Amino acid sequence: MAPGGLAVLLLLPLFPACDRPYDGPPVTEDDSAGVRIVEAHVPVWNDTTRWRLDPEPLLDLQGDGSLDAHVFSRVRGMRWLPDGSIAIANTGTGEIRLFTPAGGFVASAGGEGDAPGEFAGMRLMVLVGDSVFALDRDGRVTVFGPGPEFARTMSLEQGVESLHYLEDATLVATVTAPAPEPETPGIVRPRRALLRFGLDGALLDSIGRIAGNETYLDPRTYIGTPLFPRRSQLDTHDGRIYHGSADLMEVRELSSSGELLRILRIPDYPLELGEEDVRAEREARVAMAPDFARDGLEKVPAPATRPAFSDLLVGPTGAIWLRPYVGAAEQDEPAEWLVLDADGTWLGGVEVPANFRIWDIGMDAIMGTWVDESGAQHPQVLRLSRGGVAGEG
Repeated sequence: MAPGGLAVLLLLPLFPACDRPYDGPPVTEDDSAGVRIVEAHVPVWNDTTRWRLDPEPLLDLQGDGSLDAHVFSRVRGMRWLPDGSIAIANTGTGEIRLFTPAGGFVASAGGEGDAPGEFAGMRLMVLVGDSVFALDRDGRVTVFGPGPEFARTMSLEQGVESLHYLEDATLVATVTAPAPEPETPGIVRPRRALLRFGLDGALLDSIGRIAGNETYLDPRTYIGTPLFPRRSQLDTHDGRIYHGSADLMEVRELSSSGELLRILRIPDYPLELGEEDVRAEREARVAMAPDFARDGLEKVPAPATRPAFSDLLVGPTGAIWLRPYVGAAEQDEPAEWLVLDADGTWLGGVEVPANFRIWDIGMDAIMGTWVDESGAQHPQVLRLSRGGVAGEG
């Protein structure tokens, strides 16, 4: 349990799915075939101990600069380097941009193209110490650093979708195999392979499979994202892999070799969908879709439950941040991210401004991108205030 957890047992808030106070222990543990199962039943924060984000940014790189380097498009990553400077993957221009801790532009690296050090379709970036590993769409990884200097390239498996550093001089990547076309229209969810690579790009091992992302297939009407799609989420911390299928409010912790160590969950977390939820989501999705896809979207069946979460990040001390799923009809509302302490205690929720995506979590701040009413992206740093002593993020 997080420090201070016992002190707030008498002040537990209502569990969202219940209409009376929960009177059991906030966390229970069990063991199944050597795997620890930790179930967090209620959040332990109260008004004094809960964490808060200051909605007024400490830093806004879009608003604080006038150079072209302060105009952003399709940001796909934002991280603090060890010296406090900021690296941003601006995939709209195929660049890695570096800024001082105060927001001053330092340099850019990359650019669109096929030459060494350029990108044909940058997807994401990963920090390995003070170097940046940037993944291109063809499985090529370009390494920059220290600083913006181009270092080298290496090639991973074709189809690599995500890449994370395991802090043991290895990388873990996910690769999804093509899904067979179903005999009748419906949702398919191919599995993702977990692969470990060395920092030189050498394939070391295949360490398991996890759930992938849902796709609705009906060649006659619609092929694409279904209503309330479930997408697999993954992050790493201190040599561990954390992933969730989003079917339940549940995260699985794996060793670097793929061994399942723990299952952390909030049992009975409410995920039911009402008719009004489905109607609003369908209308929002149809309004955004191109003309040729609208008839198909009108006919896509809706699930009985929503995905549990749509983002998973692990903070600097092992606390797990989960963003409950937000549909297309709910985008303009603030989101309350759930926080599980490193031991599995459900600490509570941190309210995040509407249209803000978190990319990195620090001890006293978070960073992410906020999208304004005109659609412009603002890379921002927000202050994180930690109340009391009810855990660390």
